[in-house]
Amino acid sequence: MTVPKSDTPDPRFAARVARIEAQRAKACKPAARRRGGGLRYALSLLGAFGVGCLVVVAARYARFHLTGVLPGAVPLQGATLMADMGLAFIAGLMLQQVFRFRRPEHSAARTFGMVVAVFTMHMAVHAAPALFALVFSESWVAQVIRITDPTKIAVF
Repeated sequence: MTVPKSDTPDPRFAARVARIEAQRAKACKPAARRRGGGLRYALSLLGAFGVGCLVVVAARYARFHLTGVLPGAVPLQGATLMADMGLAFIAGLMLQQVFRFRRPEHSAARTFGMVVAVFTMHMAVHAAPALFALVFSESWVAQVIRITDPTKIAVF
């Protein structure tokens, strides 16, 4: 037995298609994600930059107190610079986990802070010698002031 064809669509089929489309529209809405923006995000980038600067100071602090060698006493070698950057990188990774810097922008800001600190830390020593004398030593500060020019970028 065959069912005669009719030109009018089945209302049950149209209702089912409408119901499926409504469910799909509800289920497929992508979650709104904010990428950047806001004061908190800007402060987190500044914090990542600060962490980058801080880890370089900490690496130089560790190198000075472990070896006791004053800056400029031996010629600056690539190995010394790489050791500083390696220590800073490892410390930065640990602090990244502590402060939950997960975005690539935070890693870039931290790395930029490390590079800035490597080349300009002597300027901070010239600007605040008493503070650095408390952390490092008076002889270390006197040596840095003696061998560096506060108006030029340098690595010591």
